[in-house]
Amino acid sequence: MKMFGYGEDALTLWALANRLGVILEELGDDTDPSACQVFYRPSFGRRGGERRSEFGEFDFIILAGSRLYLSESKWDQSSERIKDGLLELRPEQTRRHEVFRFYLEHWAYGGYSTWPEFVEKAQPLIAKRLARDGTRLASNLQTVLGVIKEHYPSQPVTSDVLLYLYGGEAEKQLPQGVGGTFELVCIDYSAARRGNFIELKV
Repeated sequence: MKMFGYGEDALTLWALANRLGVILEELGDDTDPSACQVFYRPSFGRRGGERRSEFGEFDFIILAGSRLYLSESKWDQSSERIKDGLLELRPEQTRRHEVFRFYLEHWAYGGYSTWPEFVEKAQPLIAKRLARDGTRLASNLQTVLGVIKEHYPSQPVTSDVLLYLYGGEAEKQLPQGVGGTFELVCIDYSAARRGNFIELKV
């Protein structure tokens, strides 16, 4: 069965299904793609703000050999600007990575036995409100962090990744980097284009 999709989400799914080896190679990671686990658009709530516990969703997370990749995707039609060669991410996008790292360090590898104990003792350490016990956000976090802990017996090195997807004609306008700690990976999707759509092979 052929499937066709449009836009950034479809392109991200296509890249993960068809170019994961290339993405890892660009990151200098020799992990066999078949040994990886991938979360596609794991949701941690759409609302945000310092007074709320939600902090958005990554476009994908890759659990590779020794590194964990927390990733955002942009395509050549995105609203984000490229200024002086650098693609500018919004503050809430970079904040998401900081918040998830906190959960990773303090819940997954922090030694707490229950979520209420974790929230009580870890809340003073971060300005962001932590997810309350019994909420969907807490459940999603425990699921994702649980899979990560199964994959990595000890806390992994994490890397922030920006996947930039472009049609061949946009090659001359590619970003040269991303602000902050992000590693940039550029992937050409033109071979899978069908007009304004992308052919998904998943």
